Amino acid sequence: MRYHLVSAVAALGAMLPLMTQAADELSYSYLDPAYITTDIDGFDDNVDGFALRGSLEVTDQFFGWAGYTTQSTEVFGEDLDYTTMSIGGGYAWPLSPTADIYGRLGYVKAEVDYAGFDADDDGYLLGAGLRARVAQEFELEGGLNYMDFSDSGDDTSVYAAGRWYFTPSFAAGLEAELGNDATTYGIGVRWSFAPGNAGRSFSSNR
Repeated sequence: MRYHLVSAVAALGAMLPLMTQAADELSYSYLDPAYITTDIDGFDDNVDGFALRGSLEVTDQFFGWAGYTTQSTEVFGEDLDYTTMSIGGGYAWPLSPTADIYGRLGYVKAEVDYAGFDADDDGYLLGAGLRARVAQEFELEGGLNYMDFSDSGDDTSVYAAGRWYFTPSFAAGLEAELGNDATTYGIGVRWSFAPGNAGRSFSSNR
């Protein structure tokens, strides 16, 4: 995990000189549907499925967020289904009109269903990240998530994403999240409700 943290810090640092080159502002009102696949250490088959995540601006800097994932695979001829649900709030600190550092806090629940048996666990999530428009159509995002479950223990992950805005409201993106025992990759789209100047406007007096 130490090397993941070092890599994340280095990647975020490399983005800083690019922030002033961007031309659009960031929105925290969006929907993110995506296809995801998870490679679990010591497990032969990937766990595939879909994710739906969203965010809604409450004020210029506060936002609410929620997420849902459903994934499945086959183990010894029986279906294994894994579902997560999460909800919480966040706060974004503007570094420039086109770059933010943000923090998130929320509740998370996980459910596993296998061969007619099911189990669930819940806990909390802490996250921190950086978003930046490094070009008019291109956004980079990266950060850390820490999840602590009541029964399953805790996990820290590093994530990164890149999005290409082919219109002011719609983007296609790639993402990856590296945890202690699993790596998840995704491909999806983002629909921003209030992109560019219709979203948050960071003024110099804030």
